[in-house]
Amino acid sequence: MATATMGTHPSTGEAVRTTGWGIFASVTLLVLGGLNVVNGFTALDHSSYYKSQLVYDNLTFWGWMFLIWGVLELLAGGLVLAHSAIGYYLGICLAVIASMMWFFMIFAAPAGAMVGILVSLVVLFALTAGSEDVFG
Repeated sequence: MATATMGTHPSTGEAVRTTGWGIFASVTLLVLGGLNVVNGFTALDHSSYYKSQLVYDNLTFWGWMFLIWGVLELLAGGLVLAHSAIGYYLGICLAVIASMMWFFMIFAAPAGAMVGILVSLVVLFALTAGSEDVFG
């Protein structure tokens, strides 16, 4: 029975080579994850910081969602830096879902949503462009 360890390709058991695009994507995921963790804590502890509740009605729910999402992004970024194929897969899933979530925010915050969509798509490109070892 073959098992894969962290930092190895699931089918071959060899270490995944991290390219410059992979490092860019992992650092971007780490920064976004950190920002989402801070945003989640802010929504939970200092809900008065958000003056307008145009987008979010239940700040406790969204605070927890941002907190969990940020931790998942931090995990994906760390796994990509650790040469793990699972980090690539998790990062791709998070980037696709984030781009769709930002798209639904486009009428509430157009400029921020466009930046969010763009950053999510760049992370998606970075995780897939230079990662032949993972998907090859």
